[in-house]
Amino acid sequence: IRYFAPRMYSAQNRAVTPRDYEAIVQSVYPNTESVSVVGGEELDPPEFGTVVLSIKPKNGTFLSDFTKQSILTDLKQYSIAGINQRIEDLKILYVELDSFVYYNNSIMDDRDQLKAEVTTSLTEYGKSTNLNAFGGRFKYSESQRIIDQTDPAITSNITKVTIRRDLKALINQFAQYELCFGNQFNVKPGGLNIKSTGFKIQGSGDTVFITDTPNDDKATGVLSIVKKDPETGTNIVVVKSAGIVDYIHGEVNLTTINITETEKENNIVEIQAFPESNDIIGLQDLYLDFNIPSSTINMVKDTITS
Repeated sequence: IRYFAPRMYSAQNRAVTPRDYEAIVQSVYPNTESVSVVGGEELDPPEFGTVVLSIKPKNGTFLSDFTKQSILTDLKQYSIAGINQRIEDLKILYVELDSFVYYNNSIMDDRDQLKAEVTTSLTEYGKSTNLNAFGGRFKYSESQRIIDQTDPAITSNITKVTIRRDLKALINQFAQYELCFGNQFNVKPGGLNIKSTGFKIQGSGDTVFITDTPNDDKATGVLSIVKKDPETGTNIVVVKSAGIVDYIHGEVNLTTINITETEKENNIVEIQAFPESNDIIGLQDLYLDFNIPSSTINMVKDTITS
């Protein structure tokens, strides 16, 4: 009541501003964890007279078509005539860590217990209001501080940050794909800045991957589809030009491609990149997810301190 009452009073039973929609959606669908509301004039290209909603349910990731239609029907009684609402599937930006945590084994020699403590501390940090939300922000220095303060035995940590989007493949269909990360990518001149999980395409029975080669301006690059040589482990190019990557705006665009199978379940191809800044922000329609289960925590004995 303390949370909803002021927002519903502010909305006055009408959906006009984004804040109105946020309050009313959580009223008609109590299972809402977070809501993103974007006016059609902010879209590219603009869609005037349209409001686009993204809803993160408390349990799960996506809403069923029935639930979407039920919410839209309930919203009609609050919305202004002539305004159309549309609910889009959740766009999630995953933040994952690859952390090497150094510890003094003369104080604590149980590395499994220390690893569990670090995981618990990061999980609790993930419950903060700045994370796991639309427009959320991940603060790198804060995560390092939380790791160091988890236990007196921990002396330091070296942590790398990666960001990931999931591409939902249309199996056995020719389609184009666009993924926006909303954060600038780090660019290494040699390429391999963009990585993906395996999948198969029409005309090739081998498992292939997505990688990139930067252009001379280091602002854009060419996406290629490659496969691994089983003997040497080097990349063999299958499709030389399969799309474009915009490193500055953090966008991955795949040209027409027919994906026939994916290594990951639910027809998912995971696309991973390294951010230019370790502080990650979520766009207005991008749900920031601090993904601890997919992060890697490596416990290393600090031989010098020990």
